[in-house]
Amino acid sequence: MNFRSPLFFSCFLFLLPFAGQGQTKTIDSLKKAVYAASGNTEKLKAIFDLCEQGYSLHPDTLLMYTGEAKKIATRTNQLHDLIRAMYYESGALTTKGLVDSSLNLAEHCLILLTGKINDPVLEANLYNQKGRCFMRMNHYRDAIDMGNRTINGGEKNNDVLLQIKGKTLIGWAYLEMGQTKESLAWHLKAQRTTTDTVLLQKYGILFANLALNYIGLGQADSAFYYINKAIYSSRKYENLFALSNSLAIQAQLLVRIGQARAAEPVLKEVVEIRKLIGDPFYIASDLSQLGLYYANNGQPEKGIAVCKEGIEIAKKYKLDTKLFFLYGSLADNYKAMGNTGKYASVLEDIIALKDSVYQKNSAASLAEMQAKYDLQKKETLIIKQKLDLQKKSYLFYGLLILLVFATLISWLVFREYRRRQRIKLQIMKDEEKIRSVIAITKAEENERKRIAADLHDNLGAYAAAVASNVDQIGRQPDNLLALQELKINAQSIVSQLNDTIWVLKKENLSLTAISDRIKIFIQRIANSYPQINMEVFEQIHADKLLPPAQAFNLFQVSKEAIINALKHSMAKNIRVYFESEGIWKITISDDGKGIAEIDKKMGSGNGLINMKNRCREAGWNISWQANEQHGTDVVISPTTN
Repeated sequence: MNFRSPLFFSCFLFLLPFAGQGQTKTIDSLKKAVYAASGNTEKLKAIFDLCEQGYSLHPDTLLMYTGEAKKIATRTNQLHDLIRAMYYESGALTTKGLVDSSLNLAEHCLILLTGKINDPVLEANLYNQKGRCFMRMNHYRDAIDMGNRTINGGEKNNDVLLQIKGKTLIGWAYLEMGQTKESLAWHLKAQRTTTDTVLLQKYGILFANLALNYIGLGQADSAFYYINKAIYSSRKYENLFALSNSLAIQAQLLVRIGQARAAEPVLKEVVEIRKLIGDPFYIASDLSQLGLYYANNGQPEKGIAVCKEGIEIAKKYKLDTKLFFLYGSLADNYKAMGNTGKYASVLEDIIALKDSVYQKNSAASLAEMQAKYDLQKKETLIIKQKLDLQKKSYLFYGLLILLVFATLISWLVFREYRRRQRIKLQIMKDEEKIRSVIAITKAEENERKRIAADLHDNLGAYAAAVASNVDQIGRQPDNLLALQELKINAQSIVSQLNDTIWVLKKENLSLTAISDRIKIFIQRIANSYPQINMEVFEQIHADKLLPPAQAFNLFQVSKEAIINALKHSMAKNIRVYFESEGIWKITISDDGKGIAEIDKKMGSGNGLINMKNRCREAGWNISWQANEQHGTDVVISPTTN
């Protein structure tokens, strides 16, 4: 054995304890938190946070902290904390190579949990820890058993990480047995358990195992893809355990593709990390890789020495799983040396070792156990479905009762709402009535003022004319013209008063009544215009009632339109049409000179302005339009029904 090789000599340093040595920034920070913690609860939490770093800690360091946690838990009489401390202690013992002690401690924890502490997640983690022990003892069937239990625990508690751990453990067992395709299937199942990239990166050992699967299948590209992911994730989250394994696999890949020189610095980094972790299980792996490196690098003597040292460590710690790789590397070195006899002998040892392992973990028994757990899984699923149905039933009846209460409350609320709305509506109606009365009163007052103003304007003008006529007669008693004017003006006063009294005496006036009044007006003035034919036509199928104020306005506007036609249109015929079929309409039509000529004569006098104002205030439209006789139509109609 050549002890002068610095790379080989480093491997022996793995066996030294490194309890006080700094490892990663995360671990150093967690250690400081432990020392800074005050009080039992805070101290235990800080220790457990540190212990979660698990395989990245040197086992002596881990045992020191778990010992302190056990003391605190015992002193405070906290059984749950004590079991948790022993769980971490079991992990440290496994790393240290004391597998039997580790397995017994994990089993003891499970016994303590049963019926005393309800922590299904811790229970599943203990099954996973037992599986780790069985892997190092070459009991792959038992390891797969523990993997299935871990998966079941993860599924029951919706713990994704536990499911990934269980599937990875089963894949690892098949990998160690040389069943690469089955191993790959389980590791891919583990990867597909979640889409949480961060969670998968924190559990970087899964990517390393996938890389090993693809190496075994001769798919170097896929192997490099996953090993690069594993190294990146392990460095990012300072997972020394996963990083050292990943680097060792990367070195193996580099050697296999003929890049031995590139593998050497990688192996050196692995050595440095292994010194921090101190796990003989992986020391044996690294010696196997180093032996393979020497076999492919033209140094078979060094390779043989390294492999034999690794075989001694594996036998000492009963790491039979590592003997496959160590014997394989040893065979490669004998082959590289050209020693066919030794090469054949080692191959026979490998076959014997495989037979021994196969007897312990036969395919039939593995299949039987898998079937058993598939059945158990189905039974668990059935139980879960029954519970789900029960929950759904409770939920359904609970929702039904809630719906009944909600409906009752809604009905009561709605009834109260309707009552308030009725009160509110009644108040609004009363207020509307008051507003209507006020509006009507105001409108009547305004109309009285308007009628008074009209009487003042019209009668005042006629009265002034009468006074003037009287003065003329006083000066000239025989003035027949003045007498004639006096008679006309007196008749106009009487006519105006009659029209006003006619409106004011009625509560409501129909369109027919207004039409009749227009007929009377035309009769009264017809003698003054013998050359003009005036007629009124009615097509009133649905009579309309108008309040006095509106009736008075409509009569006045119609009368003003007739007077304008008489004075300015030079028409021979004037016809007034009263129509009502849903919407009423009054048209004063003449066959005179037309609207253009009328505009020139009338301009924008007070008469037209008064007509427009009256219609606008009453809510009517009034328009002047040319008709077929080249005369003018004055059309009055409401804006709405």
